[in-house]
This record gives sequence, structure tokens and C-alpha cells, in this order.
Amino acid sequence: MRIRLSLIIFLFLYISLQAQQYAPVPEWYSDYDVKFYKIDIEADDTGSDVKGYAEVVAEIGVQGLKQFILELAEAVRTDSVKMNGQIASYRRDGDLLYVLSPAVLSPGSICRVTVYYAAVDVKSNGFFSAVSNRKDSSWDIPVTWTLSEPFNARNWFPCKQHLPDKADSAYIFVTVPANLKAGAPGVLSAVTPMPGGKMRYEWKSHYPAAFYLLSFAVADYQEYTVYTHPKGIDKPVPVQNYIYNREGYLDKYKAIIDTTAALIELYSELYLPYPFANEKYGHCVAPMGGGMEHQTMTTLSEFDFLLVAHELAHQWFGDLVTCASFQDIWVNEGFTTYTEYLALERMASRKRALEWLREAHAMAAWSQDGSVFVPAESAGDHWRVFNMSLSYKKGALLVHHIRRIINDDRKFFDVLRGFLRKYGFSVATGMDFKQYLEEQTGMDFTLFFNQWYFGEGFPVFDISWRKNAGYIEILAEHAGSAPATPTFAVDLDVRIVKADGADTLVQLPVRTGRDFFGINVHGDVTGIEIDPGYYILKQLRNSAPVRDFPTSDSFVQCTAHVKRRQNLSVSFSAETDRNCRVRLTDVTGEKVFTEMTVKRKKEITIPMEQLPNTTYLLYVQNGRQLYIRKIVKSAY
Repeated sequence: MRIRLSLIIFLFLYISLQAQQYAPVPEWYSDYDVKFYKIDIEADDTGSDVKGYAEVVAEIGVQGLKQFILELAEAVRTDSVKMNGQIASYRRDGDLLYVLSPAVLSPGSICRVTVYYAAVDVKSNGFFSAVSNRKDSSWDIPVTWTLSEPFNARNWFPCKQHLPDKADSAYIFVTVPANLKAGAPGVLSAVTPMPGGKMRYEWKSHYPAAFYLLSFAVADYQEYTVYTHPKGIDKPVPVQNYIYNREGYLDKYKAIIDTTAALIELYSELYLPYPFANEKYGHCVAPMGGGMEHQTMTTLSEFDFLLVAHELAHQWFGDLVTCASFQDIWVNEGFTTYTEYLALERMASRKRALEWLREAHAMAAWSQDGSVFVPAESAGDHWRVFNMSLSYKKGALLVHHIRRIINDDRKFFDVLRGFLRKYGFSVATGMDFKQYLEEQTGMDFTLFFNQWYFGEGFPVFDISWRKNAGYIEILAEHAGSAPATPTFAVDLDVRIVKADGADTLVQLPVRTGRDFFGINVHGDVTGIEIDPGYYILKQLRNSAPVRDFPTSDSFVQCTAHVKRRQNLSVSFSAETDRNCRVRLTDVTGEKVFTEMTVKRKKEITIPMEQLPNTTYLLYVQNGRQLYIRKIVKSAY
């Protein structure tokens, strides 16, 4: 889901306490497993009323049960109920419908409950209305559409609003006046004439789907279909668009609609082949002020590149793999929002992608506190769940940060693909992703998630630096923007800018609120750039050269050039009084050739005879001091 900025600009005012607890779910959710929904209703473009019936087919749980519970809003009128084809007794209690069985439903048995109902005068809840009706004034066309996320499916059909219980399949039949069309998820299996000069659009989907991803939209639509050819799929996939039947509409948006095909092909390479290829992808247009990723049939307000890119990405993150709880909405929105950046990176330009990152940083910084994980006490607040600053922008920057920590794009995308395979057509939490990430990378992300997922805010830096003979000194001071997370441990990229253009990128291990680094560098240093890749959410109050701050002279000496048969000698200005970490890597800092910990040494030797003749980086960290030097090994 992507909400128009004008609707959510106030969301940064929300304050959340750090929490890892999940809100309780009703005990009856374990009574049965939904297998199938059939929704057969009438609707039009003049109002938000719907009427008809819905069938829910379910497998009874291990305890058996005497009454079958469904969620259906109190305002929805119930006309009659059947169980397994027979008229059944029922009672209403608030937003719950209790269907009474004449006998105990045995464990493992299949039960079919049919509810005849009418949702009349559905109350508007702004963007999150279950059923909305509005005229798009730009094109003078009325539209009726649904949006059930996160808690409003029960306002227009009886269901079980439990994310882990995906229905195996769903039919959505919508009867409309003959001059209109109705779009919905799945494949349009038939358009059947009905009494009164109406037509029934019969959509059928055979992929597992969460309750909130079922939808319909009704308007005077025209159909425009293009085809995409994703790698790994042996037949073309239709991109079926229900767009306004107005002169000039297709001409205005045709280029971006056609771009959807290229985006599907891109995402199929980055992630997995389009997961619903046996059916379709498509769009229904509605004046909703954003978009909603209904499975295989997104509803959106207009064809904007980033809006299309965002909602399409949900078919992987949100539809294929769904958050197990809306407290973990990051699984849906964080990865999808980051995919906007990937789309720009590959289909627009590096410059435009960097602009997107800068904008994302600015918007994420709106929330000085609050966590990406939605605390239990806020789990029922849809505006907190869909907080643009936290769930979307900060959530996206967490993914970008993880990409930098892995520092290997092949491995990063392998992790994303493997996660989608493991949890495909099911649900996952943020901690499920953390566990899979650690399994695949061998890295420990506990501190990262405690700081960035469950923690609040971001580091606010004051950085000072000065030149010295043969090296520069950097003092990095910071505090968290929120009291709940007073400091952060991050590896901060710094680009050292030199007059000769041979800039150097180093990574500073910031671990406390005040960290000092001495960095060996030759040439005339003209300045430094902090986090040039925008990997870390932060604010930078100051980054300036200074004349005086308390430091010490460089504590390491070594040669910069090693011949073929030589080893590298590293000497310390004083005997090391604590564990000193020494690493020799390639010039990217990615591949570690040598790593050791030394204590109480004046000198050490690093074997280099078996290493290739190339350029290396030597890192020596002693407490809060870091020494970095370029080492060249040659045959002469």
C-alpha cells in the first residue's frame, strides 16, 4: 500500500515505546483453517452498498467445535445463514457472527458456511474505508472500490481476519449494470448475463491469499492489456488494466502502463519469477489517493512510475510473503519501498536513485522516535501501522543498511530470494527474516535489530577532523535522537577527498558516543564526506575541520610497499595494553585475507608470501583508535 503524502504528513507526530511483544489474538482463530472464499455480490458506481452472499469453506481444527465464528461488522445486515447447505441458527455479538451447528463438527472435517447479507451505507473511514464511492473529478467518472487492509474486510464480507490463515483459493463474482465493468483478483472466467440487464464478472483465483488482498472495483472501464515475458516463466503473462473509459486517458498513461511489463521482468530477475504467473497482473483505477496491492489486481489512483513500482513489488513482499502480524508491517512495506529505489537504480539513473535516498532519509527523520516494529499497544491503530516515516521510509533504509553490511550484492539478493522461497504463499515476521539472514550470511544481526527494528530514532552526529603528518584524525560524536536508544553502534563510511582526485573510502567502527580515529593517508586532504552511499539513517549537525581536539599520535608504523618474498611488519609506538584487532583485506574491505588479535606486542608480522600481488588495506583497531593504510604488494 502506498498512501499519498498529503494524507499522512502528520504521522510523524506518533510516539511509540520500544516493544517486542505481540498483541494477543482471539482464541477462536485456531478453531479452523480457511480453504476457500466465494463472494457473490451486486454493486454499482453510484454508492458503496453491496449485497449478496459469501461462502467460507474451512477445515475444522483438532479440537472440533460446536459453533463456527466469523467476523462481520455489526453494521452489516445478516439475512440468513446456511451450514453445509442447511439453514443454520446464528447470533450476532458486535463484529462477530456465531453460526451454531446441530452437532459437533469433528476435527479435520470440511465445513461450508454461507452468509446472505447486505452492507448498506458503509461508513467512510477516509483512505481506509472498506468500500468507497467517489467521482474522479479529473475524468468525470464515478468509481466504487474496496480497501480492506488492515482490518476492514469484515465491513463488506464475512471472513476471518487472521493473516497466517490464507485461503487456498477465492472466487469474487460481482454483478454490475451492463455499461460497467468489475475488476478483481484472479482470472476472469466468465461474464454472465443476469436479470435486469446486468452482467456478472466472475473472477477466480487459485493462489493462497490473505483476507485483505481480496477486492473489487466497479466503474465505466475500458480494458487495456499488454504482455510481459519474465525470465523463468515459459509463457507471456498478461498485464490486464481496467482504466477509465474516457477519451485521452490511455494516451496520457500508455507509456507508464507499458512500463509495468518491464518492471515485472526486472523484479523477476532481482527476486523470483512473478509468483502469480498462471493468472495475471493488473490495475483497476480509482480516486483513492494512492494505491493498494490487491493480489494480481492492484487498485491505484493514477499511473505514476514510483506508485506502479511500489504496488507491483508488493506481489512479492506482502502478497507472496505476507507479514504474520501487522506489527511486522516492515515485511510488506519496508522491502517494497526499497524496491522503488532498486527500480530507479536500474531503470532510471544513479542520480535519480540517490535523490530518492536523500528524500527517504529526510522523510524517515520526521520521526525522531518510534520503532519500525509496531508496539502491541499501537497494533490496532491503522495510522500507526502505516506510518510513512517509520514503516515505509525508515523500513526501506533498514534494508539498504543491511545491503551495506553484507557488502556483496550477489549474496544480498540471494538472501532476499531465499527468504521469498522459504516463506512463499505463507507469512513471516521481522525476526523470521533476521534468522534467515543470519543463517545465510553467518553474521550476527542481534544488535542491528535491537537498535534499528525494535529501537527508536537514529544517531545525530557531530564530526570533527584535522590533518596531521601522513594521516588525518577524525572525532565522531553522536547521540540518539530518542532517549530509548541513546547511542548506536554503526560502521560509518567516510570518503576522504584529496586534491589529486584519488579519493579514499574508509569505514569507521563507531561504537560509543565519542570515537576517535587516526587514518593513514597520503596527499593533500581537502575534505571528508560522511556516508556518501546514504546507507545509515542519521542527522549530521556538523562535519568540519578543526585545529584542536584531544587526540594522540598514530600508534602504528609499517611500510607501504611489500615485495614478492617479503612479509608485512607492523610496529606499535607502545606495547599494546588491550586486545588489538588487525585485518588485511582487499581494497574494497570485503574479503579478509588475514585477521588476528594481538596483545602486549611491540611488533607483529603478517605473512604475505602466498597472497596475490595487488593492493590491500591494513586495518588496526586499538580501543577507539583506528589505523588504516594502503599496502601494495608487487613482484619487484
